[in-house]
Amino acid sequence: MKHLFAALAICVATSTQQIEAETASISEKKLTPEMFEDFLPDFSIISIEHAREYVKKIYPYAIKVQREQSIPAPITIAMACLETGYGRSTYAQEKNNHLGIRMYKNGKAGYRNFSSVEKCFEYYINMLNLERYAPLQEITPNDLPGFIQGFQDCGFNHRDAYREKLATMIDFLHLEELEYPIA
Repeated sequence: MKHLFAALAICVATSTQQIEAETASISEKKLTPEMFEDFLPDFSIISIEHAREYVKKIYPYAIKVQREQSIPAPITIAMACLETGYGRSTYAQEKNNHLGIRMYKNGKAGYRNFSSVEKCFEYYINMLNLERYAPLQEITPNDLPGFIQGFQDCGFNHRDAYREKLATMIDFLHLEELEYPIA
């Protein structure tokens, strides 16, 4: 028994030393834009003012999605911000595609082209009527984590950590604090 406690004490001491070393290593690293490339497509330094302007631009469309499909506006806004790097992606600027909606033509994948931002969100509203998105209608409207998980389960996006990125975007922009009219 004495040897068991001695072995446990050595393991705990070794684990503590490893954790302290890893923490010191992490705190020495500098954050660079490259570290965020996976978080925001076409990453470049984006001012908070630009982020706010983009949220204002898509807010009415997110409200329309909320009214017609019961998808909380913060989810739609976070998706648009994440998918387009706050509207700065090529497909948002050149194709009015603010939700990263894909298409397949002649076996090749690409981003769908829309004549306007409004048409993009109208397409999204109709897309949510597909059977694969039916489980979203069963989620309580104020359950943001439930919708985040629901979109992942429905296969909306297959990128690693998409759920976490949506949740982070909602928190970062304080989207849950905006006014969202129900009717």
